[in-house]
Amino acid sequence: MMKDEFNYQLVPYNYAHCFNSQCQKTGECLRYIAAQHCPKECTTMNIINPACIPSDSRACAYFHSAKKVHVAWGIKHLFDRVPHKQVYELKNRMLGHFGRNKYYRFYRKELFLTPEDQEYIRRLFQQQGVVEELAFESYSEEYQWSFD
Repeated sequence: MMKDEFNYQLVPYNYAHCFNSQCQKTGECLRYIAAQHCPKECTTMNIINPACIPSDSRACAYFHSAKKVHVAWGIKHLFDRVPHKQVYELKNRMLGHFGRNKYYRFYRKELFLTPEDQEYIRRLFQQQGVVEELAFESYSEEYQWSFD
C-alpha cells in the first residue's frame, strides 16, 4: 500500500492500533496500517495489548480487514420520485432504524452508507412498492472502520 493514499485523519478517535510487526497479516490489517501512518503529533492512542496477541497471527481476534468497501453518500434525493403519502412512512422507518443523529448525518453527507445500510434502504423502499432502482448522491471506496 502506498503511504500517500492513506488519510490518517479518517481514523476514528479511540480506534485501536496494532504495532505487531511480526504478524503475517500486517499488509492486510487496518489496525497495523493505521499504526504505521500515525503522525508524531498524535502523542497518545489506543493500542492492542501485545500480551493479548496470539502467537499464531492467523487466529488474531483483533484483525480488521483493510479491504475497502463500496459506500454511498447522501440520501437527500431518495424521496424525489416517491409519492408524497409514502415519504412520511419511509422517512419514519429510516429514522426508527438508524436513529435521528445517524439519519441526518447521512442526509448531510457527513457519514457514508455501508453496503448493509444501502441494502436496508432498498428493501424498505421495495416493501413500500417503489420498484425503480435507488440512486444515492455519490459513491466511493472507503475503509469500513469498526470497534469490534
